[in-house]
Amino acid sequence: MRARLFDIGVTACVLALLYLERGFARPPLLAAILVAMALALLFRRAFPVTVALVVCGLAVAQLAVRPAVRMVDVAALIAMYSVVKYQPRLVWGIVAGAGAGIGVLLAAFAEQHNSGNFWTVFAVLGAITVAAWVTAFSVRTRLLYVASLEERAATLQRERDHLARLTAADERAAIARELHDVIAHGLSVMIVQADGAAYTLDPSATQARQALDTIAATGRDALTDMRRVLALLRGPVEADRRRVGLADVAELAAASGLNLRVEGEAGPLGAAEELTAYRIVQESMTNTLRHAGAGATLTVRLQRGDGRLTITATDDGTGSDRSDASGEPGHGLVGMRERVTMHGGTFAAGPRSGGGWEVRAVIPVRTA
Repeated sequence: MRARLFDIGVTACVLALLYLERGFARPPLLAAILVAMALALLFRRAFPVTVALVVCGLAVAQLAVRPAVRMVDVAALIAMYSVVKYQPRLVWGIVAGAGAGIGVLLAAFAEQHNSGNFWTVFAVLGAITVAAWVTAFSVRTRLLYVASLEERAATLQRERDHLARLTAADERAAIARELHDVIAHGLSVMIVQADGAAYTLDPSATQARQALDTIAATGRDALTDMRRVLALLRGPVEADRRRVGLADVAELAAASGLNLRVEGEAGPLGAAEELTAYRIVQESMTNTLRHAGAGATLTVRLQRGDGRLTITATDDGTGSDRSDASGEPGHGLVGMRERVTMHGGTFAAGPRSGGGWEVRAVIPVRTA
């Protein structure tokens, strides 16, 4: 709407020049030609080449009717400017500039016939035409540059979204691989206990024996199906199958050289819950080593109560940017959030007001 109003204003200004020009009383044919030149500018954005052809043709016609340069001839410059700016292919802008140059030559010949000022008119009109063309080309270049920046920003945003989805999928696959041993152990215990109980039953307890046999068979089927699913998630390199827990945190800190303080107790945890807690502390240690700077200390607080385990990991480092190269949250933060969400908990991470970084995870835990 704003562009349409601007074009109407440009047309109105050209018509005003026609009205203000001296000697407005002219043959009706000439007046109609000049008015048509001005009105054609209303369509200069949608049809720049067509408008330029129409305006140039009318300008030649008005020179044929009465050879003289008029202020309304500025419509030809506006039409040329529109072609250079709005036409997708620059070759049309070059053609429009060449056509305007021919128009300047014809106008100079017309003034030679009237006043004999050929070179003066040619130099002045030529300079104005070149300035208009160069201005249009500069504006065109600027618009194309802005459009390329917008397209690049949109492409980067799509790539970041895609990378975030891939990262989340990778983390979920890693979580599934790590939890395989936990779930497999539970199913194996169920199968062994069901088989053992079946052997201790009285031979007359047929229904109870059948129920235990069904439990054991179902457990074996579930274990087989889970291994098939896990085969799709595993990569070409087998992950470390050693069971880890919070008791291994101190050994990990000593091996990495990190200053670590652990406060509080987590209490008894299930295997999956302890694995999640360990991974959160492990990733917090990795972030501290990478971003907090030399000599930074990581403090891990464990609080157990109301059926929840709260893990707060804070460092006193100077670094505050824990994002990856794209400006999005790093893979470690994504992994921690996925693990906590799996248990139905909450996760938050961000810079501290006094400096450093804080990670806070609340994990619902089962009572012992």
